[in-house]
Formats: sequence, structure tokens, C-alpha cells
Amino acid sequence: MGELNILLADDDRILATTLSHGLRKAMGKAISVVFCASGPEAFALLATQTFDLVISDFHMLGISGLKLLKQVRQDHPKTSLVLITAYGTDALEQEAHRLGMGYIAKPFELPLLVQLIQSLIQGKEKSDGKDNTLPTRVRENKPDPGRLTTKVFVDPTVPNS
Repeated sequence: MGELNILLADDDRILATTLSHGLRKAMGKAISVVFCASGPEAFALLATQTFDLVISDFHMLGISGLKLLKQVRQDHPKTSLVLITAYGTDALEQEAHRLGMGYIAKPFELPLLVQLIQSLIQGKEKSDGKDNTLPTRVRENKPDPGRLTTKVFVDPTVPNS
């Protein structure tokens, strides 16, 4: 895959800037990260640009990240999706997994997000006929206050997951 184009939707500008810089540094020069702070901004960008991956925070003003990603899935079915949230529940996690989205509960370490993105890219390549092994579940073993584990789900049987 050539340059990876990522849309990052999060109303926390500090976190989005940190993630954007961190992803560029961790993944090298072949990555472009565009930041927006709301669902309407995301839809406007998606109307004019093509993105390989959309990462959205769950809790944003105006529209939830889940609703945003559901609409992106409908309008851009080949785009990989990741939902991040500090308000994780088992039900939300299962819904994201059912919809073929990557899922990460905050707080998380950047290497975990990079691993998920790489898995999603490999999943796309696998669906294009290339043979890559894709983990179905990635766990961060670091304790997370208020949660037993931080989890990332990738389901190789669901397109774009």
C-alpha cells in the first residue's frame, strides 16, 4: 500500500494533535493524518478526499463517533474504521466488533493503536487476495483503572476489520 490516508475525528484537540504526531512518527513518512473536531467536519472532508482509515472518538458534540463511523461504513465501505472511547462498555465494544470496526478503550498506548492500524491494513491486503495472518483479538496487558483490560478487536471474517 502507498501512502496511508487517515482521518482522525476527535473533539479533544490536544489528544488529536498528540495522536496525529505520534502516528506520523511511529508509522513513517508514508502516512497522512487529517484532523477534524466534529462529525460535520468529518463528513465534509470525506466528501472531498479519500481516506483509507477513519479513527473517531465515541463522545463528540453533535454526533457520536459510532453514528459517524456507521455512516462512513455505509458511504465508504472500503474504508477501515476505528472507534476510540473513554466511555467503554461491553455493549459498545460488542457493537463495534459486530460492525467490523477496530475498538480501543482509553487510556491506551500509541503502540497499541499502531498495531491495530497495521492489522487493519493487513486485513485489507488479505481481502485483496494476499495471504496475511490477522489477529482476532489484541490485548494490552497493562492495568487500566476501572477496567480489567484495554481491548482491541479485529475480526478477519468481517470486511474492513
